[in-house]
Amino acid sequence: MTGNRWPARTFMDRVEADTATRLLGLAPPRRVPAGEVLIGQGRIGAAVLLLCPAEDGESACVKVTSDLRNGIEVMLGIRVHGDVVGEMGMFRGSGASATVTACTPMAVRAYTHTVFRDFLVRHPDAWDAVGAVMGDRLASSDRHRAEFMAYEVDARLARVLVELAGRHGTAVPEGVELGVRLSQTDLGKLIGARTDAVGNAMRRFRQEGLLLSRYRRVVIVEMDKLHAVYENA
Repeated sequence: MTGNRWPARTFMDRVEADTATRLLGLAPPRRVPAGEVLIGQGRIGAAVLLLCPAEDGESACVKVTSDLRNGIEVMLGIRVHGDVVGEMGMFRGSGASATVTACTPMAVRAYTHTVFRDFLVRHPDAWDAVGAVMGDRLASSDRHRAEFMAYEVDARLARVLVELAGRHGTAVPEGVELGVRLSQTDLGKLIGARTDAVGNAMRRFRQEGLLLSRYRRVVIVEMDKLHAVYENA
């Protein structure tokens, strides 16, 4: 990736520049369209995928989902360019625990577990980056579980919107665009709420002038006030 900085707190943002360049050189990019399943839950595979933008200056993201035994699909998180997915397979030695689906057109670079593990051994900063990323994801998962019990939908939705904008958002004249395009159903899966409950909360936020929303596009107009919805809950 030339001419652009990898998004903050992603794997590629955490490694040294030379390390990132070497990793990019180990695998060619493969373009994938929005909607393509990159990793299927339960599928046996031996690859770690590095998420990349389709073109310099563009953004890319995937959603990570899991089907529960009762048939409900939940969203575990969003990953963006600069993140790696599938790395847990190196440690678990079993089928994928979640499905990873492209939300935007993008490019991926695939590394076998052997290649990626050998790369980590040769580059200690990459090992540190993997550990830091996994730590962030575990902390986020723990926080989400706690919030499902402690906060109503409005507060949970406000927090996740602020979090997504802080990590992936871009400045626009009206405020901060979320940076990832998610439907109300997607947002509901992310916070453990029904689609209609998310729709009602989004409507209240719009009426209060906190955000603007169109089809899969959200612009936060009043970041501090939206953050206060969660902080004051």
